[in-house]
Amino acid sequence: MQIHWFVHSTHKNPQYFPDLEKFDPSRFEGKGPPSYTFVPFGGGSHMCPEKEYVRVEIFLFMYNVVTRFKLEIVNPNEKNIYNPSPTLANGLPLRLPPHQM
Repeated sequence: MQIHWFVHSTHKNPQYFPDLEKFDPSRFEGKGPPSYTFVPFGGGSHMCPEKEYVRVEIFLFMYNVVTRFKLEIVNPNEKNIYNPSPTLANGLPLRLPPHQM
């Protein structure tokens, strides 16, 4: 027998993360969520050693994107598909025109 764990079974569990669709980075402050409920970098002895570096890189990348570009959704009525996890049918294509200075 094999047991498969899907990330969204804990990442999207309202027991651990109430108000899932709300962008709320403060939910990770202090003690944060319980162990192994949010594991983008693995867990335990197999934790990614570059975890903190990656967080800084992602922050810098996102800062530059949102301060330099306007995000425009190409197809606002795009449908979700489930295979096995939910995803957008066309991957959410965006236009990134630069902000007018």
